[in-house]
Amino acid sequence: MFYTASVLLFLSWLLYFFLLHAPPVRVLVYVGWAALTAGIVLMYLATRTLRVKGRLEEGQDFVHTTLIVDSGIYAVVRHPLYLGWLLMYVAVICLSQHWLIVVLGILGIACMYLIARQEDRYLVEKFGDSYEKYAKSVPAMNFLTGIVRLMQRARRSTRSGDDA
Repeated sequence: MFYTASVLLFLSWLLYFFLLHAPPVRVLVYVGWAALTAGIVLMYLATRTLRVKGRLEEGQDFVHTTLIVDSGIYAVVRHPLYLGWLLMYVAVICLSQHWLIVVLGILGIACMYLIARQEDRYLVEKFGDSYEKYAKSVPAMNFLTGIVRLMQRARRSTRSGDDA
């Protein structure tokens, strides 16, 4: 599935750069650049956070974390890397505004959603109840819901600190 998502993203950007570069709605171009920037930032934060806080064994890649990372960007969304990829599809759709890239982008977005679901199942197998508890408190890829929940958790911890 990840291979399919990678090919779709690569093909979408390739078509955008070499064939389909005449967007009719100018405001969507700005949305596209914003989505691209946000996607790159999310992907960087995700990999950096896993490398720093994931307790990696010597020489291991960031995907081989040995604990649940629930701080930093992972306190907002469970799958910031996949959300970053998803935003790359949104970016190329908005920048190109061509029906073929829209179709490829929708297929890629569907792949990223399925990959995130598959990753959740794998992480429940790997970490058990701890991951299920984390998954209940942090949304998979809804950034706005994640911010709201993070603010609510911070408010609750402040209140409980005041009660003590």
